[in-house]
Amino acid sequence: MKDLQARQLERALTEQFGDLIDMSDLARRPADQVRQSFLSRALAALAVHEVTGLDRKEAAACVIDGFDDEGIDAVAVDPDAPHIWIVQAKWSSKGEATFNNDAVRALGKGLKRLIRGEYERFNKKLQPMVPDLESALTSAQVQISVVPALAGDNDFSPGVRRELKELQAEFNDPEEILRVEPLLLSDFVSAVRAGLDDPKVDLKARMPDFRFHAEPYLAYFGTLTADQVADWYAKNRNRLFKRNIRYPLGLTKINSDLVDSVIQNPEHFWYFHNGITVLCDKLKVGPRGDLELSGASVVNGAQTVASLYAAATRSAHAVAKARISVRIISLEDTPQAFDRQVTVATNTQHGVVERDFRALEPIQERLRVEFDVILNKKYVLKRGEFIPQLNDGCDMEEAAIALASAKSDVKLSFLAKSDITQLWKDGAYHKLFGGSEARKVWRAVMLVREVRAALGATQQDLEGRAALFADQGTYLVSHLIFQQFRAWSSCSEADWENLLSNIPIATEAAIRWSMYAIDASFGGNSQISSMFRTAQRYEKIAETALEGVLSGSQPPELAPDYKAEVREGRARQANAVTVIVDAGAIQEGTRLEFRPIVASERRALTDWLLEDPRRGLATWVQSKPKALLWEWDGKQHSPSALVLEMFRQANKPGPKAIQGTRRWFVPGQGSLVDIANNIRDDSSE
Repeated sequence: MKDLQARQLERALTEQFGDLIDMSDLARRPADQVRQSFLSRALAALAVHEVTGLDRKEAAACVIDGFDDEGIDAVAVDPDAPHIWIVQAKWSSKGEATFNNDAVRALGKGLKRLIRGEYERFNKKLQPMVPDLESALTSAQVQISVVPALAGDNDFSPGVRRELKELQAEFNDPEEILRVEPLLLSDFVSAVRAGLDDPKVDLKARMPDFRFHAEPYLAYFGTLTADQVADWYAKNRNRLFKRNIRYPLGLTKINSDLVDSVIQNPEHFWYFHNGITVLCDKLKVGPRGDLELSGASVVNGAQTVASLYAAATRSAHAVAKARISVRIISLEDTPQAFDRQVTVATNTQHGVVERDFRALEPIQERLRVEFDVILNKKYVLKRGEFIPQLNDGCDMEEAAIALASAKSDVKLSFLAKSDITQLWKDGAYHKLFGGSEARKVWRAVMLVREVRAALGATQQDLEGRAALFADQGTYLVSHLIFQQFRAWSSCSEADWENLLSNIPIATEAAIRWSMYAIDASFGGNSQISSMFRTAQRYEKIAETALEGVLSGSQPPELAPDYKAEVREGRARQANAVTVIVDAGAIQEGTRLEFRPIVASERRALTDWLLEDPRRGLATWVQSKPKALLWEWDGKQHSPSALVLEMFRQANKPGPKAIQGTRRWFVPGQGSLVDIANNIRDDSSE
């Protein structure tokens, strides 16, 4: 049976992804090897389609399998959720694919490179995703799903289960962000049979308390046990939401609270949640409430459905005790586009959030008037209002973040980073705005803006974990500087201007003290993102770093690997082009890929590179020093001169000097610096 299912799946992969999967890197390989690689890549694309709901073309673009894939076959990102899916696919024509320990280790190594921001170690297929990856990974709310995609139904071996648990334990310290969600042969066959572009989902349920509306269109409503809804998701995944505006956002803070509520108080679940709406092409109802839905789709409540499934994986017993309100609308006799109208209407009833109530409070109205009369600036209170230009004012949210950073209680700046909605709750809100006046609020806003600008300016000078900290640590660094200059809100205008002019120096010192605190407290290999996920770690870093900032001592030097100038200096000393040409280590005509290293380079060049793939490609020429023939202009360049030319043609300000040999890679061999260093190591043995 398994080999039959594998043949059916192979045919579907060929038909659905045959012209979508990039196989250009294997053009010179034997046909049978190309075929096996195609099936593995197509399986990875199907896995992405299944877990994210992306269409076939978009899913195929997520495949990065090939040289320098770092053990990962596909990467998908939803920066809004934020959620990242890491896929490793294993194909077997006999339906017997398995996941082994080496595969887990390779995937784990690649995942750690992504977390550390070492995107240059990955091939060119990943590079277009880097901005979204950066956006997701800098969020304290990010969730990561590891998806072993297997053309087989065998369970993981005890050794593999142990390796996966160790991987989860490493990444889920201190909070859970990584989950393992395997897809097996039976899952893929179900997806193919339902249809990839227009899946047909049939559902069954029992609703003993059903009632109905007959006019003008048939609809049933009542309650279901929550385990039935969880089972819908288990069997159909995102196919269940094909008509919805979007797919579930993953385990967000709100969804996590929902999971906890159904597990802890299943009997109360119905009282606290709105329920879901389901559309279907046809509906049959038995006398005892047995429902059969043909062509069904959940159009409102996707987060609830996915959360019930997540809860069921933790406590099936609790979910079975919970009940949920369900509306089922049959489309059999409805007018054209009625399904779309229902979907839009049920998803655009904007809720009122706590911030909206705070905007009505007298203190906020007073600040708005003070901003206008005293400062001649705008203070925007309500969501949806026009946000003023930077010099003309700010909104209430930016003010809350700035005040949170300014307070001596570091927990408030942690909330600003991890979950801003908490700032509007009574405990935090009154600490922030109690006794505030416009000049103080505006100064706080300006200082945080200056810190953000200073951190951005350091991006060119930092690499590795220090660069990641500078990208994520705006509010922590701001907090340190506020505590260093405690008279910031009351000092004279002259002293205030002097303080602002010293922000770049203070920011550099705060970075150095913070990295010292992180490395001393949690180790030099600790994940920077984990420092922003729990208050305990965040407070520990702030406490240690602030002690250093206030000591008056010279801040400790950053480790060499954190300094761009040190790494650039090593590359310069490598004299890579000369070493490689003299050794004949790269064959004439070999293609190289450009990969940005630091965040500022990615921001400057990524969009420009995507406009034409030739801009990021060159071929090797056995010529010193102009060893690269750029595919974009057909001219020879030295690696460094070519990178500077790329900045010029992209109309972006570039560095005065740069080591291009760190940024041009031979797939499967490394950068030109890596290759030159390997030559030296071999010759010294």
